[in-house]
Amino acid sequence: MIVHQILSGAGLHDAITTEALMFRERFGAWGWGGGDFAARIGAGIDGEISPLTRLRAEREALLLLHHSAGAPGLTELLSLPNRKLLLYHNVTPAAWLWDHAPLVAVHCALGRAQLPELVRRVDLAAADSEFNAAELRARGARRTEVVPLLVNRDRLGPVPAGMQGGDPTRTPTVLFVGRLSPHKRQEEVIRTFSLYRRWRAPDARLLLVGDPLTVEYAEHLRLLADQLAPGAVSIESGLSDGELGDRYRAADVFLCLSQHEGFCIPVLEALHFGLPVIARPVGAIPEVAGDAALLVEDRDPAVLAELLHLAVTDLPLRAELRRRGRARLALFAPELVAARLRAAVEATASPRTRSSSTDRDVRDVVDQAS
Repeated sequence: MIVHQILSGAGLHDAITTEALMFRERFGAWGWGGGDFAARIGAGIDGEISPLTRLRAEREALLLLHHSAGAPGLTELLSLPNRKLLLYHNVTPAAWLWDHAPLVAVHCALGRAQLPELVRRVDLAAADSEFNAAELRARGARRTEVVPLLVNRDRLGPVPAGMQGGDPTRTPTVLFVGRLSPHKRQEEVIRTFSLYRRWRAPDARLLLVGDPLTVEYAEHLRLLADQLAPGAVSIESGLSDGELGDRYRAADVFLCLSQHEGFCIPVLEALHFGLPVIARPVGAIPEVAGDAALLVEDRDPAVLAELLHLAVTDLPLRAELRRRGRARLALFAPELVAARLRAAVEATASPRTRSSSTDRDVRDVVDQAS
């Protein structure tokens, strides 16, 4: 089989790019050929992803479309006779981005506008979470499949043998990992942390790890941190896998107050390292974290600060969350995800997989692989 992957954009620390390269490794192990292409390619990819203009799709090749932002030339791409599998990663609502990165907002607005045409013209529509699959159905998909993100957590290095944190003599470290962007609400993380530090842990540290939406937005966060918790907040970008693993190992609690998540890999990574996770139950976070995280809808930073204190100091709670986290991670084991990926690709390649075929035709293939 030949599978060409097409991405809206590719970047060095981009989760979808990383997943596409992992997919390619799986495809190679299965004896499948093909190439990987993106409409926009950032610095540092070093030829692993080719420009979309170089795509020359053999008639028998299947096109796997990773959709996370607007893609130029999509109508022409969808006009190709090849069978097509959509894998929807969600698109950040442009409203979060206009004030800070209008060009990115344009790409996001275009990406959402392109969804109905994508859904209508692919042979099978899949998403990496049920939250995203529901959006596909709202845009007209008559059936959807869920192929969770394929995450190689081992790349971050070893997990501590014992339970992390909980030592009352230890300087507590609060961690957030993810794109530094308005919809991730790092401002609220900083405000919550400042109250936690003022009332409960005056020597606490906050670490924000992620590539910034813009240099100006990163500076905005630094200024807020200097105002509310001077000297206690660090912002890091461009870390290697090993360095990121070190940050998880050094942390006591993971705090995510994001308002929009199509999946949220850092939640899985935090569970992998045995960290208690505090998060808002938005987007796909509840289906990723399940009962292994403290999900809180309350917007009061004082309430969230108290929850931070509880998550850091309550040893039985930390142990129970660690136990639940291990069980949760098993649901996203790479081999299980790879089986669903392969089943979805093979179902798309099947002549039976047409818009007029029954849900059962495709779902039987995927369920057998699961």
